[in-house]
Amino acid sequence: MEKIRLIVAALLLCISVTTLAAEQLKYRLLLQVSEDSVDKLNTALNNARSALAAFGPENVDVEIVVYGAGVQTLKYYAPIPIADKVKEVTTEGVRIIVSENSMRRAKLRPADMLEQVRYVPSGIVELVEKQTLGWSYVRP
Repeated sequence: MEKIRLIVAALLLCISVTTLAAEQLKYRLLLQVSEDSVDKLNTALNNARSALAAFGPENVDVEIVVYGAGVQTLKYYAPIPIADKVKEVTTEGVRIIVSENSMRRAKLRPADMLEQVRYVPSGIVELVEKQTLGWSYVRP
């Protein structure tokens, strides 16, 4: 009887391990934009789209963290191609996060920014916390 219990336990363990291995891996990509450069922001937006296309939107979380001089690129009067692209990628699931500390230093308010962005108190803290949680970090 004891042998049967051990065999059943071993089979259950094998089934559990197989089920875990069969689950889809969820990727997490963290992009940084800290320069007042439409080109850098555009590169980050393109990288985000490439990740969504490669992994599938259901298999990847993408966050673009914008801080320092980078906050200037997301003002509501950003060049039309950038504003349109920001709107598109956020509807595709990309989160664009802006540092409130950097906005304060630049004397910007949420009303000055594109409406699709979200806010965190500190861009640097957001980067460190997400990397600590295992997010892949890229600085385009």
